[in-house]
This record gives sequence, structure tokens and C-alpha cells, in this order.
Amino acid sequence: MRSFRQKQIRETLERSSVIKTVDIAGELGVTVETIRRDFDQLEKQGVLRKIYGGAERITEPLNLLPALEVRRSEDRRAKEAMANWAARYISDNSIIALDAGSTMFELCRHLRQPRNLVILCNDLHTATELLSKSDAKVYLMGGFLTKDGTSSGTYAREFLNSIANIDLFFCSTDGANPEDGLTSDEEGINTLKKLYLKKAKTSIALIGHSKFHKKGFYKLCDFSDLDKVITDGETPRDMIEHLRSRGARIEIADR
Repeated sequence: MRSFRQKQIRETLERSSVIKTVDIAGELGVTVETIRRDFDQLEKQGVLRKIYGGAERITEPLNLLPALEVRRSEDRRAKEAMANWAARYISDNSIIALDAGSTMFELCRHLRQPRNLVILCNDLHTATELLSKSDAKVYLMGGFLTKDGTSSGTYAREFLNSIANIDLFFCSTDGANPEDGLTSDEEGINTLKKLYLKKAKTSIALIGHSKFHKKGFYKLCDFSDLDKVITDGETPRDMIEHLRSRGARIEIADR
């Protein structure tokens, strides 16, 4: 529960910059002493600064590129293979929704030639890449913007609700396993993903082998809710067979 509390503290600071110890303790249902210990740890990590009666966010200049490069470098071959495999399902003249994340950034490489695409996204990196290197008509959803460049919240949902049709949604995930399905760490992002899934005629998830060892806090969907799941060749065979027994339609990207 400590990691969950500290995650909630971080998210609250992102929204309000200053929080009171008593208020956050009440919201999380723990003692003031527990929150003070959390503040101590987060202060050591450089997340916040303790002040009288609470804590304030430590504001630093926003620099998105280093974090993106770190994420892109993790399992890069797997991400490139999955993106290359997923590209075969993109048809000209389509309306496509791209989830946030470094795997989706790799997929942008396959959208550079003229294809008359309309692309919806909630990732600042993806939108910038598409605008600079493709002729696609790009819609970047508004709303609350996180430090990793992802938007969510009421305005993003309102925009997505105004869209009548989405041909194809490429989905990512923070974690996945046969019992829980796909899971996410962020509530706002998870809610937006659910809306993507509801709107799209076809939904394809790109899930690298490392994601099968992780579990997010919020459930997104079951594997059977997806039209396809694309994974890489390092995903264990027994995991793939187990998922197929749960209704997953899995394809292994072999480049």
C-alpha cells in the first residue's frame, strides 16, 4: 500500500502543487504520521519539499526527451518488431487511434508515406513525430498533461466522445496476465483507453514480453475483448498458450 499511497501523493501534487497532511491522510484513510513518513521518503527522492502542515511540489523545467529516449531504448528490438508487424493492419483512408507510449512511437515510422490517414492520439511525442514526418491529419487530445507527455481527463474524454467512428485502435498496456487481462497504472489514462476500445471497430494490443511480468492497479479489459494481440518472440510459449486458452487471439511478431 505504501507505493500506492505515494503514487496518489505524486498525482495530487501534479494537480495542486501544494497539499495538506491532514487532507491527504483523510483521502487515503491513513494516519497523519503515515503520510509524514511518505513525505520523508518522497522528499529524499526529490519529488516534494516538506512545509508547515503539508508539502509542496518541487518544480523543475519540463524536459520530455530524456524520459522518452529511456523508454524507447528498453526492449527496442521487440518494439520495432511489433510495430512492423502491426503496420500490416493499417489501411489507407482510415481513422486510427494510437495509444500513448514508446511502442506507438515506433509505429509512427510506418505512417510516413502518403496514406490519407486521420490519426487520433493523446501523446505529445507521437503527435510531434507524425506532424514532422507524415501527411496524416493529426488530432492531439487536450486535457491534463503529465510530465511524460500524455494527456487525459475530462477534455480528452469529451473530444473522444465527439468522434463518431474509429476504424482501428492500437492499444498499449502497463501490465498483462491471463487472470487479470490488461491493466494500467493511471486511472485517467485507463478511462480514456476504455473509451477508445468502445469506439473502435477493431482493437489491437501491442504487448511486449516484459509486460507479462507486471500488473497495473486498474483493469482495462480481458484478452477476449481485443480483436488481436501482437507480442514479440521473447514471450514464453507457455504464456502464449495460456493466453490463447483464455480467448486471446495472439500473433508473434517475427519482423
